Amino acid sequence: MSPLTRQTGHNAKKPGASITAEVILETAARLIEHDGVDALTMRRLAEELGVAVTSIYWHVGGRDKLLDSLVERLLGEMATLPVQGADPVERIASLARLQRRALIERQHLLGVAHERDRTPQLFLPVQQALATELADVGVTGAEAALVLRAIEVHVISSAVMQFSAVRGAKHDEEDPTLWTDDWPDQVLVEALQSPTDYDAVFDYGLTALLRPLRDKS
Repeated sequence: MSPLTRQTGHNAKKPGASITAEVILETAARLIEHDGVDALTMRRLAEELGVAVTSIYWHVGGRDKLLDSLVERLLGEMATLPVQGADPVERIASLARLQRRALIERQHLLGVAHERDRTPQLFLPVQQALATELADVGVTGAEAALVLRAIEVHVISSAVMQFSAVRGAKHDEEDPTLWTDDWPDQVLVEALQSPTDYDAVFDYGLTALLRPLRDKS
């Protein structure tokens, strides 16, 4: 049994179970996000599903076609993020959080989309939704473009930093041992010894970014 099968448990198909294109795509996406796109082979996918390789070809085509389908599936997910909020600023915050979560959870699939030159289409629905909400608080034109880009940079950079911290090689942003014992704020030094709470850092920065919009509304 492979590590992915052990992790997913009942989500993995049993030999002889019926198979559908959606089940194949879901399993392929999970495999990619767990082990990276290079781990996706038709033989590995067939083993995870408990079916013959020919069954996968029949339902979704070859590997390239499968990856294209996964990108289209991801585009659909990004275009239908379940935004919530009672006012434009709350909805902007909701969009930012949902996009960041999607970027973290779908990092490897985003790389596939980028290789296929689909990144602009991937971000367009969120950008258009942000522009609509910004217009509702009276922010349009060049100012809206600046605010929109500031939000997107904050979202993307936060996602990249968190993803790198979790999956990448360890690179400490700070080393509290370099601070001197006579530094006036030792509580700060002690706090820096704790792991970075990337969610809290993101929310702090997002709140600061949206404060001028809140003042306008």
